[in-house]
Amino acid sequence: MSLPPDAHTTYDGHDPVEDRPRAAKHALVRSVKRLIELTAHLDVEACDDLSGIEDVTARVDAVSDALESLPSLHERGGLGSAGGDDGALLERSGISGRSNPLAAPVQWELHADRAVGWATYSPAYEGPAGHVHGGFVAAAFDDLMGSAQTLSGIAGYTGTLTVKMLRPTPLRKQIDYEAAIDRVEGRKISVWATSSCDGERLAEADIVFVAPRTGRPR
Repeated sequence: MSLPPDAHTTYDGHDPVEDRPRAAKHALVRSVKRLIELTAHLDVEACDDLSGIEDVTARVDAVSDALESLPSLHERGGLGSAGGDDGALLERSGISGRSNPLAAPVQWELHADRAVGWATYSPAYEGPAGHVHGGFVAAAFDDLMGSAQTLSGIAGYTGTLTVKMLRPTPLRKQIDYEAAIDRVEGRKISVWATSSCDGERLAEADIVFVAPRTGRPR
């Protein structure tokens, strides 16, 4: 399957207003995230009676059945094709999407010359004890720099992502991000980014996005 000819449709950086319907979905997402966190930390070896787990499983299945009967973005082609507010990264992304219960708690905003972001990771995103899994560290950079590249006026898809991890990224503390365009060479957009905590540099990243040949610069 080919990618959309205009990467702006994928890296949609607008920040949707939280109206009443969207607020209701965000509340549901928070509840699901709590369920994920509690499930991840369930100590099955300490459960003498598995009937409690089986009962919870049945109730979760019942909730899923009820949710399945409601209107779905699958009818509009899925998250990446929904367009509008549902297609914005800050709503649908698996890293920063407020409407995606899988998303890490990364949020960002675009300024005139850069993107800035922040996140406080819960233990559900743990890799090394007490620290964030390296995969989430890299994914946060990809998401943030994907939005930052649009400040160049064109947009592409990830070609090469390089992450240098200087220190472990801690859980339960605010992580601050910054990203900006380094240069644009034809269809290639180079972006740099950093993450820090309490003023201490945690990681650095560089990425090259490649715009499709048929892309439509804005």
